[in-house]
Amino acid sequence: MSPVPNIISVSRGVAAVAMPFFPVFSHGFWVLYCWGGISDMIDGTIAKKLNAESELGSRIDSVADLVFVICSAIMILPSVHLPVWIWLWVVAIGSVKLAGIIIGSCRQRKLTIPHSTSNRLTGILLFCLPFALIPFDALIPAVIVCAMATASLVEDFTY
Repeated sequence: MSPVPNIISVSRGVAAVAMPFFPVFSHGFWVLYCWGGISDMIDGTIAKKLNAESELGSRIDSVADLVFVICSAIMILPSVHLPVWIWLWVVAIGSVKLAGIIIGSCRQRKLTIPHSTSNRLTGILLFCLPFALIPFDALIPAVIVCAMATASLVEDFTY
């Protein structure tokens, strides 16, 4: 079994941990941020093509995704100015999402993170959000991402 997909996933985690060493929105930050998004899109596809899908690979991918989201948020969120109601919406989405992961993982006795189409679309929109912050006011892109994330939560809980 090829280790390439897992190496790509691990590299996403490493890139995420390295991001705080660069100023937000600097060239170094963008290189690492873009690699995080690209690697997330290609690791699963490569695993399928190489017939290298595994439970371990799925867990590495999920952990790398989580590290990437946390490090990206730590870097980007302080520079985003949004009304309190958006931040409350974000906290509510995150809390429900975390509760769902914890409950699902306890029930299944393994890390369970939904990979539905709506979750993937939410991830793509969330990844694109920092690029939208440059030419636009943050409010409209944030509402779009939060609305999609809310729809994704509804889908997660209807399975």
